[in-house]
Amino acid sequence: MNDHFRDKMQITADRARKMLNTMSDSISKHKIEFGLDTFHQRYSKGALANLRGLTRKIVEKSINEMEAAGYKFDKKLNGSVEVYDLTVEQVIDIYKHRGHKALREKFERGYVVFLCNLKGGVSKTVSTVNIAQALRCHSEMIQHDLKVLVLDIDPQSSASMFMSHKNSIGTIDNTVVQAVFQDLTREELLDEFVIPTQVPGVDIIPSSIADAFIASQWEALCVQRFGSDINPFEALSRNVCEKLINDYDFIFIDCGPHLDSLLKSALCAADVLVTPLPPSTVDLHSTLQYVTRIPEMLDHLEAEGAATNLKGHLAFMSKYSQSEQDINSSMIANAVFAEDMMMASIPELSAFKRCAETFDTVVSVHPGSYTGDSKALKKARESLDQFTLALFQHISRIRGSEYGF
Repeated sequence: MNDHFRDKMQITADRARKMLNTMSDSISKHKIEFGLDTFHQRYSKGALANLRGLTRKIVEKSINEMEAAGYKFDKKLNGSVEVYDLTVEQVIDIYKHRGHKALREKFERGYVVFLCNLKGGVSKTVSTVNIAQALRCHSEMIQHDLKVLVLDIDPQSSASMFMSHKNSIGTIDNTVVQAVFQDLTREELLDEFVIPTQVPGVDIIPSSIADAFIASQWEALCVQRFGSDINPFEALSRNVCEKLINDYDFIFIDCGPHLDSLLKSALCAADVLVTPLPPSTVDLHSTLQYVTRIPEMLDHLEAEGAATNLKGHLAFMSKYSQSEQDINSSMIANAVFAEDMMMASIPELSAFKRCAETFDTVVSVHPGSYTGDSKALKKARESLDQFTLALFQHISRIRGSEYGF
């Protein structure tokens, strides 16, 4: 490459970096200026009676007892009257006051969930980040105080963009891949690598474009760093997942659609594999090709001395509509996956894409900053909630079998 062209490429790269920062800063400033930078989901005292296990009398009694003990609930003015304006965390505290235990207190460890498909463009990342935040806030599951961590190991950093856009630009040091190669304690991971998202209780460890260069030399770097002490494909599980597994109910892994060392490492770390199935004939064909190779991939990993921990493989239709083609694809998927095929799907709705314009999910986006139709956003959130509850129930079935109940 001649010097003139190299200089020109560098100028273009610098412009791209500056534009990324400008886009990120512009959205951040807008949210701060108009008070849209905190999680919007709130509950009135009356609305709590609609949640599982709560009634008006229970809510009234609990709030009175907690306030008498010094607890401060958020309130706001409704005209000239002060009313309760409760956060998700405050609702969870009411459940705790009533004796409800967090899900992670009932099991020995959390669960690692990996949405995977070697076909690109099937909504792996969009599904992952939306599900992660929906689990925390779902009205049917808020009683469980679910804590969720997303591990972004895709160098494209798309999950990081949705959940912490300031940490998705350029080269950063606190990525999942960087953490794997450092001898970090649980406390160091939580303090230096884990980043909160817009939804309290849902965190992420981001990725960086530089991770791609590390991934290309993964096995050699693992041998250089760990010798024979750690199998290269177990390093993610042992150095990150297992150190944080008791702090979260679910750890989701987001990975690129490439059969590389990162994907193999995610397979070794996962308790449950979840495959998004796109309904178009070409995409479904490609996905089923991938499904036929999963046993071979697992056998290959075990032949190389890596332990795998998969306890279940679920599937769902992504980008789904009610067209005849999509219904036919769903019937094919049901024939393949049987009881592991989820009846709920993530539909093809514009709101999932439109939320990305402000680096949000349909959960985190503030209605005041959403640029589309409010009914479309509501429909997307309702569809997501239905799907998330179904996924939780399927994972609970698998987990129950593991624990003998």
